[in-house]
Amino acid sequence: MGGGYTHLNTEFKAIEADTQQSYMVSLMVDWKNLDVQPIIKHCQETYERYNVYPSIRDIFYAFVDELWPNTKSVYKALSKWLVVMRLNGKIDWRMMRDGSGREYEEGDWIYDTPSEHVESWLNLFVDVGSRYHMPVWLNQPKKVIVACEKEGDYPIVKAILSAWHVDTFYSRGYSGWRPLFEAVEKVKAEGKDAIVIALADFDPSGGEGVKEGGADLVSFLLTAFRQLGLSNVRVEKVAVTKEQIEQFKLPHRPEDAKEIEKLRKDPRFKKWPYGLYRVETAALRKKAADYFDKTIKEAVEKHFDQEIYAKIKSAEEEARKKIKDFFEDNEDLIDEFRERLASDERLD
Repeated sequence: MGGGYTHLNTEFKAIEADTQQSYMVSLMVDWKNLDVQPIIKHCQETYERYNVYPSIRDIFYAFVDELWPNTKSVYKALSKWLVVMRLNGKIDWRMMRDGSGREYEEGDWIYDTPSEHVESWLNLFVDVGSRYHMPVWLNQPKKVIVACEKEGDYPIVKAILSAWHVDTFYSRGYSGWRPLFEAVEKVKAEGKDAIVIALADFDPSGGEGVKEGGADLVSFLLTAFRQLGLSNVRVEKVAVTKEQIEQFKLPHRPEDAKEIEKLRKDPRFKKWPYGLYRVETAALRKKAADYFDKTIKEAVEKHFDQEIYAKIKSAEEEARKKIKDFFEDNEDLIDEFRERLASDERLD
Protein backbone atom coordinates (compact mmCIF):
# COMPACT_ATOMS: atom_id res chain seq x y z
CA MET A 1 0.00 0.00 0.00
CA GLY A 2 1.57 3.30 -1.07
CA GLY A 3 1.10 7.02 -0.68
CA GLY A 4 -0.27 8.19 2.69
CA TYR A 5 -0.63 4.64 4.01
CA THR A 6 3.02 3.58 4.07
CA HIS A 7 3.11 4.34 7.77
CA LEU A 8 0.87 1.36 8.71
CA ASN A 9 3.73 -0.95 9.65
CA THR A 10 5.20 1.87 11.72
CA GLU A 11 1.82 2.25 13.47
CA PHE A 12 1.78 -1.47 14.29
CA LYS A 13 5.28 -1.26 15.72
CA ALA A 14 4.38 1.80 17.79
CA ILE A 15 1.29 0.07 19.16
CA GLU A 16 3.24 -3.04 20.07
CA ALA A 17 5.96 -0.94 21.71
CA ASP A 18 3.40 0.94 23.82
CA THR A 19 1.73 -2.30 24.82
CA GLN A 20 4.96 -4.06 25.75
CA GLN A 21 6.12 -1.10 27.79
CA SER A 22 2.91 -1.04 29.84
CA TYR A 23 2.47 -4.78 30.27
CA MET A 24 5.90 -6.37 30.55
CA VAL A 25 4.69 -8.43 33.49
CA SER A 26 0.89 -8.30 33.36
CA LEU A 27 -1.60 -9.09 30.60
CA MET A 28 -0.50 -8.30 27.07
CA VAL A 29 -2.45 -7.71 23.89
CA ASP A 30 -1.10 -9.12 20.66
CA TRP A 31 -2.45 -6.34 18.46
CA LYS A 32 -0.86 -7.67 15.30
CA ASN A 33 -2.71 -10.99 15.53
CA LEU A 34 -5.88 -9.80 17.30
CA ASP A 35 -8.99 -11.23 15.62
CA VAL A 36 -11.03 -8.39 14.19
CA GLN A 37 -14.22 -10.42 13.64
CA PRO A 38 -15.65 -10.18 17.19
CA ILE A 39 -15.33 -6.41 16.98
CA ILE A 40 -17.02 -6.27 13.58
CA LYS A 41 -19.84 -8.45 14.93
CA HIS A 42 -20.20 -6.18 17.95
CA CYS A 43 -20.45 -3.10 15.71
CA GLN A 44 -23.13 -4.77 13.59
CA GLU A 45 -25.14 -5.92 16.62
CA THR A 46 -24.99 -2.46 18.19
CA TYR A 47 -26.33 -0.90 15.00
CA GLU A 48 -29.13 -3.47 14.75
CA ARG A 49 -30.10 -2.72 18.34
CA TYR A 50 -29.93 1.10 18.39
CA ASN A 51 -29.52 2.17 14.75
CA VAL A 52 -26.27 3.75 15.98
CA TYR A 53 -22.75 2.40 15.64
CA PRO A 54 -20.52 2.07 18.74
CA SER A 55 -17.76 4.48 19.71
CA ILE A 56 -14.19 3.46 20.53
CA ARG A 57 -15.05 3.64 24.24
CA ASP A 58 -18.03 1.32 23.66
CA ILE A 59 -15.81 -1.21 21.90
CA PHE A 60 -13.22 -0.95 24.67
CA TYR A 61 -15.68 -1.76 27.47
CA ALA A 62 -17.41 -4.46 25.45
CA PHE A 63 -14.24 -6.57 25.52
CA VAL A 64 -12.60 -5.60 28.84
CA ASP A 65 -11.40 -8.81 30.56
CA GLU A 66 -12.15 -10.73 27.35
CA LEU A 67 -9.66 -9.34 24.84
CA TRP A 68 -7.77 -6.78 26.95
CA PRO A 69 -7.42 -5.42 30.48
CA ASN A 70 -9.04 -2.22 31.79
CA THR A 71 -6.17 0.23 31.34
CA LYS A 72 -5.78 3.64 29.79
CA SER A 73 -2.77 2.56 27.74
CA VAL A 74 -4.79 -0.29 26.21
CA TYR A 75 -7.56 2.18 25.35
CA LYS A 76 -5.05 4.40 23.55
CA ALA A 77 -3.52 1.42 21.77
CA LEU A 78 -6.98 0.22 20.76
CA SER A 79 -7.69 3.62 19.21
CA LYS A 80 -4.51 3.40 17.14
CA TRP A 81 -5.20 -0.23 16.18
CA LEU A 82 -8.71 0.64 14.98
CA VAL A 83 -7.27 3.40 12.79
CA VAL A 84 -4.96 0.85 11.18
CA MET A 85 -7.79 -1.68 10.74
CA ARG A 86 -9.96 0.93 9.02
CA LEU A 87 -7.16 2.24 6.82
CA ASN A 88 -6.27 -1.21 5.53
CA GLY A 89 -9.91 -2.17 4.96
CA LYS A 90 -10.29 -4.86 7.63
CA ILE A 91 -13.02 -2.82 9.36
CA ASP A 92 -15.48 -0.73 7.37
CA TRP A 93 -14.77 2.89 8.37
CA ARG A 94 -18.52 3.54 8.65
CA MET A 95 -19.00 0.96 11.43
CA MET A 96 -17.74 3.22 14.21
CA ARG A 97 -19.02 6.47 15.67
CA ASP A 98 -16.74 9.43 16.41
CA GLY A 99 -17.39 12.15 18.96
CA SER A 100 -18.34 15.80 18.49
CA GLY A 101 -16.29 17.90 16.11
CA ARG A 102 -15.88 14.93 13.78
CA GLU A 103 -18.83 15.28 11.46
CA TYR A 104 -19.32 15.63 7.72
CA GLU A 105 -22.54 17.00 6.29
CA GLU A 106 -23.49 17.54 2.68
CA GLY A 107 -24.06 21.18 1.87
CA ASP A 108 -26.66 20.75 -0.87
CA TRP A 109 -29.82 18.77 -1.53
CA ILE A 110 -31.14 16.35 -4.14
CA TYR A 111 -32.31 17.92 -7.38
CA ASP A 112 -35.76 17.26 -8.85
CA THR A 113 -37.76 19.00 -11.58
CA PRO A 114 -40.46 21.56 -10.71
CA SER A 115 -43.12 19.03 -11.69
CA GLU A 116 -41.60 16.30 -9.50
CA HIS A 117 -41.29 18.75 -6.63
CA VAL A 118 -44.97 19.73 -6.77
CA GLU A 119 -46.03 16.08 -7.16
CA SER A 120 -44.08 14.96 -4.10
CA TRP A 121 -45.54 17.71 -1.92
CA LEU A 122 -49.01 17.01 -3.22
CA ASN A 123 -48.67 13.36 -2.19
CA LEU A 124 -47.59 14.44 1.28
CA PHE A 125 -50.51 16.87 1.45
CA VAL A 126 -53.06 14.21 0.53
CA ASP A 127 -51.57 11.81 3.09
CA VAL A 128 -51.43 14.42 5.84
CA GLY A 129 -54.12 12.66 7.89
CA SER A 130 -51.98 9.59 8.59
CA ARG A 131 -49.14 11.89 9.62
CA TYR A 132 -51.17 13.73 12.23
CA HIS A 133 -49.86 13.21 15.76
CA MET A 134 -50.72 14.72 19.11
CA PRO A 135 -47.84 15.22 21.57
CA VAL A 136 -47.10 12.07 23.57
CA TRP A 137 -46.75 14.10 26.78
CA LEU A 138 -49.83 16.29 26.21
CA ASN A 139 -51.72 16.84 29.50
CA GLN A 140 -49.17 14.80 31.46
CA PRO A 141 -48.65 16.32 34.95
CA LYS A 142 -44.83 16.00 34.86
CA LYS A 143 -42.10 17.30 32.57
CA VAL A 144 -39.50 14.54 32.22
CA ILE A 145 -36.01 15.37 30.98
CA VAL A 146 -33.21 12.81 30.51
CA ALA A 147 -29.74 14.26 31.06
CA CYS A 148 -26.52 12.53 30.03
CA GLU A 149 -23.10 13.45 31.36
CA LYS A 150 -21.32 11.79 28.43
CA GLU A 151 -21.80 12.61 24.78
CA GLY A 152 -21.18 8.93 23.98
CA ASP A 153 -24.37 7.92 25.81
CA TYR A 154 -26.54 10.49 24.09
CA PRO A 155 -27.37 8.85 20.70
CA ILE A 156 -27.91 5.51 22.46
CA VAL A 157 -30.28 7.00 25.03
CA LYS A 158 -32.20 8.82 22.30
CA ALA A 159 -32.56 5.55 20.40
CA ILE A 160 -33.82 3.74 23.51
CA LEU A 161 -36.41 6.48 24.17
CA SER A 162 -37.36 7.19 20.55
CA ALA A 163 -40.98 6.08 21.09
CA TRP A 164 -41.33 8.24 24.20
CA HIS A 165 -40.46 11.60 22.59
CA VAL A 166 -39.05 12.76 25.90
CA ASP A 167 -36.78 15.81 26.24
CA THR A 168 -33.08 14.93 26.35
CA PHE A 169 -29.72 16.68 26.59
CA TYR A 170 -26.09 16.04 27.40
CA SER A 171 -24.02 18.50 29.37
CA ARG A 172 -20.42 17.35 28.75
CA GLY A 173 -19.61 18.04 32.37
CA TYR A 174 -20.24 21.27 34.26
CA SER A 175 -19.68 23.58 31.29
CA GLY A 176 -22.89 22.70 29.43
CA TRP A 177 -25.08 25.51 30.76
CA ARG A 178 -27.06 26.25 27.62
CA PRO A 179 -29.14 23.02 27.78
CA LEU A 180 -29.98 23.88 31.40
CA PHE A 181 -31.33 27.30 30.43
CA GLU A 182 -33.33 25.78 27.57
CA ALA A 183 -34.75 23.05 29.81
CA VAL A 184 -35.78 25.58 32.45
CA GLU A 185 -37.60 27.69 29.85
CA LYS A 186 -39.47 24.61 28.61
CA VAL A 187 -40.53 23.61 32.12
CA LYS A 188 -41.63 27.14 33.03
CA ALA A 189 -43.65 27.42 29.81
CA GLU A 190 -45.50 24.19 30.55
CA GLY A 191 -45.95 24.86 34.27
CA LYS A 192 -45.29 21.28 35.34
CA ASP A 193 -43.24 19.52 37.99
CA ALA A 194 -39.84 18.66 36.51
CA ILE A 195 -38.20 15.25 36.74
CA VAL A 196 -34.57 15.09 35.58
CA ILE A 197 -33.33 11.52 34.98
CA ALA A 198 -29.54 11.64 35.09
CA LEU A 199 -26.87 9.30 33.73
CA ALA A 200 -23.36 9.91 34.97
CA ASP A 201 -20.16 8.04 35.79
CA PHE A 202 -19.67 6.60 39.26
CA ASP A 203 -16.73 8.76 40.29
CA PRO A 204 -16.12 12.04 42.14
CA SER A 205 -17.43 14.06 39.19
CA GLY A 206 -20.46 11.91 38.42
CA GLY A 207 -21.29 11.21 42.05
CA GLU A 208 -22.97 8.28 43.78
CA GLY A 209 -26.42 9.85 44.03
CA VAL A 210 -28.25 13.17 44.17
CA LYS A 211 -27.41 15.23 47.24
CA GLU A 212 -28.50 18.66 48.41
CA GLY A 213 -25.54 20.94 47.70
CA GLY A 214 -23.35 18.07 46.48
CA ALA A 215 -20.25 18.84 44.41
CA ASP A 216 -20.83 16.11 41.81
CA LEU A 217 -22.58 16.59 38.47
CA VAL A 218 -26.02 15.13 39.25
CA SER A 219 -26.21 17.12 42.48
CA PHE A 220 -25.08 20.17 40.54
CA LEU A 221 -28.04 19.70 38.16
CA LEU A 222 -30.44 19.92 41.09
CA THR A 223 -28.75 23.08 42.41
CA ALA A 224 -28.54 24.68 38.95
CA PHE A 225 -32.20 24.11 38.10
CA ARG A 226 -33.24 25.64 41.40
CA GLN A 227 -30.95 28.62 40.98
CA LEU A 228 -32.49 29.17 37.55
CA GLY A 229 -35.92 29.47 39.12
CA LEU A 230 -37.35 25.95 39.35
CA SER A 231 -38.37 24.93 42.86
CA ASN A 232 -40.53 22.03 41.67
CA VAL A 233 -37.69 19.88 40.31
CA ARG A 234 -36.38 16.45 41.26
CA VAL A 235 -33.21 14.80 39.95
CA GLU A 236 -32.89 11.01 39.87
CA LYS A 237 -29.61 9.26 39.06
CA VAL A 238 -30.37 5.93 37.38
CA ALA A 239 -26.82 5.04 36.24
CA VAL A 240 -24.15 4.32 37.28
CA THR A 241 -24.81 3.22 40.89
CA LYS A 242 -22.85 1.15 43.39
CA GLU A 243 -25.50 -1.57 43.25
CA GLN A 244 -25.19 -1.83 39.46
CA ILE A 245 -21.41 -2.10 39.70
CA GLU A 246 -21.66 -4.98 42.16
CA GLN A 247 -24.54 -6.71 40.39
CA PHE A 248 -22.80 -6.83 37.00
CA LYS A 249 -19.21 -6.97 38.29
CA LEU A 250 -18.27 -3.89 36.27
CA PRO A 251 -14.57 -3.02 35.93
CA HIS A 252 -14.14 -0.44 38.67
CA ARG A 253 -10.41 -0.04 39.26
CA PRO A 254 -7.80 0.75 36.61
CA GLU A 255 -5.10 -1.88 36.18
CA ASP A 256 -2.55 0.52 34.73
CA ALA A 257 0.08 1.49 37.33
CA LYS A 258 0.57 4.93 35.75
CA GLU A 259 -3.17 5.64 35.82
CA ILE A 260 -3.46 4.50 39.44
CA GLU A 261 -0.65 6.85 40.43
CA LYS A 262 -2.38 9.70 38.57
CA LEU A 263 -5.65 9.12 40.41
CA ARG A 264 -3.87 9.02 43.75
CA LYS A 265 -2.60 12.54 43.07
CA ASP A 266 -6.07 13.75 42.05
CA PRO A 267 -7.51 15.76 45.01
CA ARG A 268 -11.05 14.73 44.08
CA PHE A 269 -10.29 11.07 44.78
CA LYS A 270 -8.87 11.93 48.19
CA LYS A 271 -12.38 12.96 49.26
CA TRP A 272 -14.11 10.15 47.35
CA PRO A 273 -15.19 7.53 49.95
CA TYR A 274 -14.58 4.65 47.51
CA GLY A 275 -10.89 5.29 46.92
CA LEU A 276 -9.71 4.65 43.35
CA TYR A 277 -13.12 3.23 42.55
CA ARG A 278 -14.71 4.54 39.35
CA VAL A 279 -16.99 3.24 36.59
CA GLU A 280 -18.03 4.92 33.35
CA THR A 281 -21.57 4.75 32.01
CA ALA A 282 -20.23 3.04 28.88
CA ALA A 283 -19.16 0.07 31.01
CA LEU A 284 -22.74 -0.52 32.18
CA ARG A 285 -24.12 -0.06 28.66
CA LYS A 286 -21.74 -2.63 27.24
CA LYS A 287 -21.72 -5.20 30.04
CA ALA A 288 -25.46 -5.13 30.76
CA ALA A 289 -27.15 -3.80 27.62
CA ASP A 290 -30.60 -5.33 28.26
CA TYR A 291 -30.61 -4.05 31.82
CA PHE A 292 -29.44 -0.59 30.72
CA ASP A 293 -32.19 -0.25 28.11
CA LYS A 294 -34.85 -1.48 30.53
CA THR A 295 -33.67 0.83 33.32
CA ILE A 296 -33.82 3.94 31.12
CA LYS A 297 -37.27 3.07 29.79
CA GLU A 298 -38.69 2.29 33.23
CA ALA A 299 -37.23 5.48 34.70
CA VAL A 300 -39.32 7.46 32.19
CA GLU A 301 -42.36 5.21 32.20
CA LYS A 302 -42.97 5.48 35.95
CA HIS A 303 -43.67 9.20 35.52
CA PHE A 304 -46.06 8.67 32.60
CA ASP A 305 -49.82 8.43 33.13
CA GLN A 306 -51.12 5.76 30.72
CA GLU A 307 -54.78 6.70 31.28
CA ILE A 308 -54.12 10.26 30.14
CA TYR A 309 -52.21 8.94 27.13
CA ALA A 310 -55.08 6.62 26.18
CA LYS A 311 -57.37 9.66 25.94
CA ILE A 312 -54.82 11.49 23.80
CA LYS A 313 -54.54 8.51 21.42
CA SER A 314 -58.32 8.34 21.14
CA ALA A 315 -58.50 12.05 20.27
CA GLU A 316 -55.65 11.58 17.78
CA GLU A 317 -57.49 8.79 15.93
CA GLU A 318 -60.65 10.87 15.81
CA ALA A 319 -58.74 13.81 14.33
CA ARG A 320 -57.10 11.55 11.71
CA LYS A 321 -60.54 10.29 10.67
CA LYS A 322 -61.81 13.85 10.26
CA ILE A 323 -58.85 14.73 8.03
CA LYS A 324 -59.34 11.57 5.96
CA ASP A 325 -63.06 12.33 5.53
CA PHE A 326 -62.21 15.86 4.40
CA PHE A 327 -59.91 14.63 1.63
CA GLU A 328 -62.37 11.97 0.50
CA ASP A 329 -65.07 14.66 0.18
CA ASN A 330 -62.71 16.69 -2.04
CA GLU A 331 -61.26 13.81 -4.05
CA ASP A 332 -62.59 15.17 -7.37
CA LEU A 333 -60.79 18.46 -6.85
CA ILE A 334 -57.53 16.67 -6.10
CA ASP A 335 -57.85 14.46 -9.20
CA GLU A 336 -58.49 17.55 -11.32
CA PHE A 337 -55.41 19.22 -9.90
CA ARG A 338 -53.28 16.15 -10.73
CA GLU A 339 -54.51 16.21 -14.31
CA ARG A 340 -53.60 19.90 -14.66
CA LEU A 341 -50.17 19.22 -13.17
CA ALA A 342 -49.50 16.43 -15.67
CA SER A 343 -50.60 18.48 -18.70
CA ASP A 344 -49.02 21.84 -17.81
CA GLU A 345 -45.71 22.11 -19.70
CA ARG A 346 -44.53 25.09 -17.62
CA LEU A 347 -43.29 22.72 -14.89
CA ASP A 348 -41.39 20.32 -17.16
